[in-house]
Amino acid sequence: MSGASPPPDNSLAVEQSRQQAAREKEERDAALAAQHKEELAGLRGTARSGAGGSVRNYFSERGIDPEKYGGSIDSQLNNILAGISPTEENPGAAFTNAGQTIYDTLQTGARTKAGDQLNRVFSPNFEMTRVPFTLDDPYLAGVEGEQYSDADSIIKNMLDRGVLTTSGYSSAQKDLENQRAGVRSRLTEIGTGLLSGEQQSLRDIANNARKTAGDLQLGQDFDPYSYSTQADTNFNDFLGSLGDKIRAAVPGKLFNTAGLAAIGGAGQGAGNTAYNPTAAGGITTDDSEDDTTKNPVNPNSIF
Repeated sequence: MSGASPPPDNSLAVEQSRQQAAREKEERDAALAAQHKEELAGLRGTARSGAGGSVRNYFSERGIDPEKYGGSIDSQLNNILAGISPTEENPGAAFTNAGQTIYDTLQTGARTKAGDQLNRVFSPNFEMTRVPFTLDDPYLAGVEGEQYSDADSIIKNMLDRGVLTTSGYSSAQKDLENQRAGVRSRLTEIGTGLLSGEQQSLRDIANNARKTAGDLQLGQDFDPYSYSTQADTNFNDFLGSLGDKIRAAVPGKLFNTAGLAAIGGAGQGAGNTAYNPTAAGGITTDDSEDDTTKNPVNPNSIF
């Protein structure tokens, strides 16, 4: 009698069935993933489109034509979109406050541009280059020369009238020369004060321009050269009146001539001629009547 037959081996069929089920599941999962990816892409597109309209409304509400900045708006929105992960479930969140962010970015850019333009017009320390402390040198030298000439004419008159001898004149003139340093110092003080004031005026114009640039609102026009023109006009007016301003600030006679007659007389040594107050005062003509008959002339006196 033969034994019972072993059960049929269907393990292969089972395995094949399992593998088929697995493949079908993978296909379903892949299809679902692709569908979800497509859905997310659609959400990204919808978010981007909605943000474009929202940003443009933000600009319009502030009186700004959004199309004037359309290229910049779209570029920044596209940059935001590119930074969103394809698996982001809420891509719209990336566009939150996009209107204000883009507006502020463009406004900051406009202010930076205006500032850069001003830096080319008003380079650092431009006022020191425009108004150096040597600018007044010719004017100061002119005033010094005129005042020295006036003082020297007094002792020359004394020499011509015989109040001073040549040696006495030289002594008085030496005193004038010794006064030059003090006179130049006083003139330099006057000139420096005027030049410093003009430097500050130019600095104020530049600072006002920079403040305007720093407060610039998006959509406002900014002309840096209008401030450059203002600075040029201010400087030209200052330069045209600098000589007069220096002369107006000079406090009278800078060279002290009060003691020149005595100094000159002392320098003459023995044999001095008598001191003539008329000549010392700078009077070169004698209009008094001839009274030699009333007062006999001393042949040794200059009076």
